[in-house]
Amino acid sequence: MNKNVTLSNQKASLSDASQLQLNTIDLLRFPLTIMVIFIHMNPNVINLLEADFELLSGRGIYNVIGIVFSHVLTHIAVPIFFLISGFLFFYNIPKLSWDAYKRKVKSRTKTLFIPYILWNLVPFVLAVLGKLSLALVSSDNIGDVLSMIQEKSWHIFYDCREWGTTQTNWLGDNLRMTGPYDLPLWFLRDLIVVTVLAPLIYYAIKKLRLSFVLFLFAAYISRVWTLLPGFHITAFFYFSTGAYFALNRLNIVTFANKYKYLLIPVCACLLVVTTIYDGTNTVIGQNVYPLFVSSGVFTAFYLASWCISNYDVRPNKFLVSCCFFIYAFHGVGLPLIGMPLVLITRILHKIIPGNTGIENGIVYLFAPFLTAFMCIVVLMVARKIFPKITLLFSGNR
Repeated sequence: MNKNVTLSNQKASLSDASQLQLNTIDLLRFPLTIMVIFIHMNPNVINLLEADFELLSGRGIYNVIGIVFSHVLTHIAVPIFFLISGFLFFYNIPKLSWDAYKRKVKSRTKTLFIPYILWNLVPFVLAVLGKLSLALVSSDNIGDVLSMIQEKSWHIFYDCREWGTTQTNWLGDNLRMTGPYDLPLWFLRDLIVVTVLAPLIYYAIKKLRLSFVLFLFAAYISRVWTLLPGFHITAFFYFSTGAYFALNRLNIVTFANKYKYLLIPVCACLLVVTTIYDGTNTVIGQNVYPLFVSSGVFTAFYLASWCISNYDVRPNKFLVSCCFFIYAFHGVGLPLIGMPLVLITRILHKIIPGNTGIENGIVYLFAPFLTAFMCIVVLMVARKIFPKITLLFSGNR
């Protein structure tokens, strides 16, 4: 009798922990999406050691806020998305069979591949049509339009954008980041790659266990890894870490709670150091940055689960369903209006004129939230007018 009661309590406890983990994942999605928008704000800041102004002045406060919210703190967002993706791919799959893999890939085709193609192809076609129309109206040579098509071609789906070329790894090699036409979707491109390679990751974890994850962690902090577009170490390390938790039946929230007294102080200290050295924009910052992000990822899981457990904070299903659309839409270039984030920022600068730290700070803090609101409104309208097409663009969300 007592043994049955004990087993029942253990099952209930495991069920509660598993549900808390899933709720935590959903609760994180919308704040992480807002973080991604902050990353793309690109504030005009410099590292604090080179600042020639008082840190407590309007300019100084704006500078610190800009570094924290665009260059440091928010950079835990994409790694968490990769970790969640790896975890959910292998969630409830103790053994990856061919049938299970095909089922997962079929599902990811709808949620990842189709929207990825659409979000890069449609805006590019619209841009080409816009340039072509201007050329015809002004009687200009359409050669520039043809050159644009020839230059971009298939690269719009893979690597037509480039940034981060000033960064180096521990060997002194110059690094670079690449992305498709809808630049924020470099995350989706790399996620598609690791999803296709999931069987290799599965067997590496099964054979090498924690050693495989530690090998990727070493590559992550040293940045010694291939520069092949679509194979960024961030994707491989965090997706594999999530897969490791799922395949070994480890609860991410339980892990974060167990080591919270280590994670939180380390994360806080590294946040300060990485802020002083402006994220990856200085040599020292580049070396501290991956350590901050890796501790920040699990600290975020602890804090989100703490909010659920102590204050009954629940994920909003509607906002969760909007996250992918916001992610894809906020940074894509569109004819006439350009990028939604840039449009909102310009409008705010018109409403709040001036170029001091105070005015810039207000615009900086409000623009991401208003951009997200604009994306949500567009999504709501699209769902009403073109429900089936909107589902395709939203990955069936």
